[in-house]
Amino acid sequence: MLNKFCKKPLYEITRTMANVAMGVEKADMVIKNARLVNVCTAEIQEGIDVAIAEGRIALVGDASHCIGENTKIIDASGQYIAPGFMDAHIHVESAMVTVREYARAVVPHGTTGIFMDPHEICNVCGPEGVKAMIDDGMRVPLKAMSNVPSCVPAVAGFEDTGSHIGPEEVREMMTWDGIMGLGEMMNFPGVIYGDPNVHGELAETLKADQVITGHYSVPETGPGLNAFIASGVRCCHESTRAEDVLEKMRHGMYALMRYGSAWHDMPVIIRAILDNNVEDRFACLISDDTHPDTLISDGHLDHIVRCAVKEGLDPIKAIQYVTINPATCFRMDHEMGSITPGKCADIVFFDDLNDIQITRTIIDGDIVAENGEMTVELEKSDFPASVYNTMHVGYDITADSFKIAAPEGAARSSLTA
Repeated sequence: MLNKFCKKPLYEITRTMANVAMGVEKADMVIKNARLVNVCTAEIQEGIDVAIAEGRIALVGDASHCIGENTKIIDASGQYIAPGFMDAHIHVESAMVTVREYARAVVPHGTTGIFMDPHEICNVCGPEGVKAMIDDGMRVPLKAMSNVPSCVPAVAGFEDTGSHIGPEEVREMMTWDGIMGLGEMMNFPGVIYGDPNVHGELAETLKADQVITGHYSVPETGPGLNAFIASGVRCCHESTRAEDVLEKMRHGMYALMRYGSAWHDMPVIIRAILDNNVEDRFACLISDDTHPDTLISDGHLDHIVRCAVKEGLDPIKAIQYVTINPATCFRMDHEMGSITPGKCADIVFFDDLNDIQITRTIIDGDIVAENGEMTVELEKSDFPASVYNTMHVGYDITADSFKIAAPEGAARSSLTA
């Protein structure tokens, strides 16, 4: 899948990458003497340098020959570095802020990329609302990668929130820049029982060679789960039992273990990995829905990683679950998710592997946050008029609208006397 979220596409700068790695050209930045969390081999490598040019990693190892008089040097002695954290399933609207302000909250916590499902705004404003969020995300360093909402309205024939998404809309939106796949297919009954409209959306996604994300929320791991996965669904965040996670991974589905503001499934379902000697390449940690107070008081993916480590998960595995695993889930591991040559230079710094507190975030080779604060100015959001004034209740709202009449003859409470 072509990555449009790095500063420059690799095909434009292959000679530069080779020249910098060989020392013929000098790096823009070199990180020196770091403890590298190598998510490819699940090991810590001591005393590693990383040379960066054009927003990408040119060399990992000894970068002494890559340093020139204009090279920015970061001494990471005593610090760990890891790939930037990525959330494989998130609804930005649940944070009740714009993508711009969401980026301001999460980037200092080490989040460099999100795969957002903007189905809340789509329910009201349709594709134009999704486009507005994508455009807002283009103005921030955070890689706000988006999926096309699949269930709009969420309950067809019952809800009337203002918009509709079907196969035709999915076909069109799959051509947009910034789209990575289909948002969570909540209508799993429609998938497993062959609803033509639902399968039309799946087909349009697959024809576009994009990823289908899932929502299989029943404790059934037999024919239904098989039918769901066989229809092309690649991942699911709705597991509530350890056996759900285990069976999904056994069937080649990415199990997205959530720990957000509203859902705290992870401590229960992570037992699928802690209690079984299984390969865990299909495991990811996600937030799904995170409210502003959680982001401010606890953090984002860094908080979820810390919680998983407290449950007994190996810290390196926890980091893999928010780096190379989600990148592989969305078929972007050739561009993101590891600190290896050619990849986007998305890197986080921290001091303690067992209590990860992010001290610096680099995205595309630029320092964008340090010590809990953004270090770059964020461009102002600019939303179209169509996404404002969208609540229509059918009558004028006055003070009397909030009065609730007591039932006839109801006793007056002493509290209001």
